[in-house]
Amino acid sequence: MGVLYMPGLPLLQLGSTGPYVLLLQMNLNGMGGNFNNFGIDGVFGLKTQQAVGNYQDEYKLPRDGIVGPITWNILNNNVKSVQRGLNSLGYNAGYPDGWYGQMTTNAVINFQRNNGLYPEGIFNPRTRRKLFNPHPKDNYDTRPTSTDISSLDTYVSQLARKFLALTAANNMDVRITTAFRSWDEQDRLYAQGRTTPGSVITNARGGESYHNWGLAFDAAPFENGAVSNDLEKFKQMGRLGVQAGLEWGGNFKDIVDLPHFQYTYGLSTEDLLNGVVPSA
Repeated sequence: MGVLYMPGLPLLQLGSTGPYVLLLQMNLNGMGGNFNNFGIDGVFGLKTQQAVGNYQDEYKLPRDGIVGPITWNILNNNVKSVQRGLNSLGYNAGYPDGWYGQMTTNAVINFQRNNGLYPEGIFNPRTRRKLFNPHPKDNYDTRPTSTDISSLDTYVSQLARKFLALTAANNMDVRITTAFRSWDEQDRLYAQGRTTPGSVITNARGGESYHNWGLAFDAAPFENGAVSNDLEKFKQMGRLGVQAGLEWGGNFKDIVDLPHFQYTYGLSTEDLLNGVVPSA
């Protein structure tokens, strides 16, 4: 069945104001999309535009920062799925209307409390996994960080070895600096520049990075035993990664990530949190 559109919703973009902007902001915030701390004030400013663009990236939509029918569809239907899931377990999220209001927030808080999660009322990745995949067959959320290629998904590990062979054939000393990254470490990285000192380096919380699923790794070119600061070497490394069949973070639209490589099987991290298992 296709996604049903809620008729009568206006097109929203930079400069828009009013109650629908407020509802948009409440939905983005409730679903964990407030990565840049935009105000929930009914004013569609630059931060709201950036958050919309980031949300569009997650669903492979054109990153225009404009909320039209398709973006509305995805966002509102995602809220409805959360409301239905909570209601099915006896948590009163109210009628599944697609709006992340106070009843939905309260239901999420109660669900989080009863499942040993921090009761923030935001439908964060750990809450999503607990609601939609309560009995996973893996332990991704408790595994430690590793630089060992064997900590990656089997096929991604094969691609990583192919990538390293290509770099060696091109007289490059490239090393894996991070393979699997723990969810706790990912949360610490997300906190940097937000609630802890430093600059913002990621928009992904624990469970929202492909590192947290063994589908991504970081690598760097080395010179004289240390990571090179030569941008051209990173670019060459990136080209060889793409040649090996990987997606390179140097081509990302939002936060460019030169050391990052991934293979996602066409799945979003939301798919993975919902329990979809990668298959070649």
